[in-house]
Amino acid sequence: MENNNQNTELELMRSQMEDFKAQLDKQKIVNEKMIIGSMKKSMSWIKRFVYFECCLVPIIAVSWFAIKEFAHLSWLNYAFLMTVVIVSVIADYRINVSAISDADYSRNNLLTTIKKLTRMKRLRSIDMMIEVPTLVLWLLWSGIEAWVYMPADAPDFARAAVYGGIVGGVIGAVCGLIFAFRIFLKMQRTNDEVISQINELNA
Repeated sequence: MENNNQNTELELMRSQMEDFKAQLDKQKIVNEKMIIGSMKKSMSWIKRFVYFECCLVPIIAVSWFAIKEFAHLSWLNYAFLMTVVIVSVIADYRINVSAISDADYSRNNLLTTIKKLTRMKRLRSIDMMIEVPTLVLWLLWSGIEAWVYMPADAPDFARAAVYGGIVGGVIGAVCGLIFAFRIFLKMQRTNDEVISQINELNA
């Protein structure tokens, strides 16, 4: 009789332990899904920003064409700008969007995802180091062309507009650089946060 009671207690304890283990496993799965969802959400704003850049390309093309015609800038200057813009957008897409897929957020791929996120940060830094000097040189080139190619008989309002454009270009360039660096640093921090979340999940 006593042995039967002991066996019953052991079976009850085993059942309770199995239930407890099942609850822990279920909680672990829920936590993993929450962390993976958080990682996807953290990276989603970067993708939206790149898509926004893509939408800006035709606006830049039309706007700078109008400025080119008014300021008598060369076609080479226009072609150079559009080439830089298109190459930049393609590079941003390849670095920030196509490099990471939904499959990379699965539990079995997270170590590979850390390598991809680290590589993304490195490529983003290289991209920034190339783009910033290139655009600064292009702005200087545009200012010099606008000054040199201004017709000698240009009316005062046209001269004032060109001078104002040069000054505005300098101010806009400084503001643009500040904005670009802020976006760049925010993207790098986002990658660091996701890498930290992956390490937490693996731990």
